[in-house]
Amino acid sequence: MRVVRHTNLHDFWSAVEHLYSADPIRHTVAMTVLTRLRALPELPADIMLLTTYDGDALTGASFQFGPWPLALSGLPTNTHDAVIAHLLDHGHTIRRAQGPRDVADHFTDRWTNATGTTVERLRSERLFRLGDLVHPTVEGQIRFGTIDDLELLGRWCTGFSDEALDGDDGLPDPVEFARDAVVGGRGVAIWTDGVPVAMAMATKPVRGMSRIGPVYTPKEHRGHGYASAVTAAAARWARERGADDVLLFADLDNPVANSIYQRIGFRPVFEAVEATFAGRNTLEP
Repeated sequence: MRVVRHTNLHDFWSAVEHLYSADPIRHTVAMTVLTRLRALPELPADIMLLTTYDGDALTGASFQFGPWPLALSGLPTNTHDAVIAHLLDHGHTIRRAQGPRDVADHFTDRWTNATGTTVERLRSERLFRLGDLVHPTVEGQIRFGTIDDLELLGRWCTGFSDEALDGDDGLPDPVEFARDAVVGGRGVAIWTDGVPVAMAMATKPVRGMSRIGPVYTPKEHRGHGYASAVTAAAARWARERGADDVLLFADLDNPVANSIYQRIGFRPVFEAVEATFAGRNTLEP
């Protein structure tokens, strides 16, 4: 198995586009992140772009930059040892890795065995795909966020990070994430009931796929159905813009979220795992 590291995103995308585009549901994270990266005037300085080959045949693809996890959806298990050997040979230490369980569990096991590191945190999620959208009857109305909402959205993204992601300081800055969402053209749905009470963000459709997240309702506004309403509004926004596959992830340890998404028409597809390893990402040899 041969591992190639690319220095040019255009060349990388030319090599892997057919792999990721063949299954935009499985590769939802890779597709949305790479689409955003391709629109940037400059790439992150620490980006790592990898492909694997058996002879001349492409067998896998992955990438990683900054605090974001190593993308595993495009790396079959038979590529893992070669990729791990490449990373270690070049002095790279991976802080986190994410992908469907069928590859993420295997990679996590092989990485910890090869490096002697431990798993600091394991987050298990379920990917849902929207079937027939059911609009819940909830007090209030929808509007979509603008640059004037950055303070509110930044505060809510921080709340989401603190609650759902344990406030991990290795994750992207929540306020900057909110700014990127608005400026980058995501559908930032805000449910209001006298005052703003909940939000849900949806990515612009890519290959007919859009993913919703984060979804957040402050504690003082919970229990009124606002999360269901704002998620349905974000899903409608995505479908109106051409998304056939509207997706979202829900934490397996959050039965409330898993329940409300299914009530408005989402159906489970597969489980995914994000493993956080002891230590920090170091992408420079």
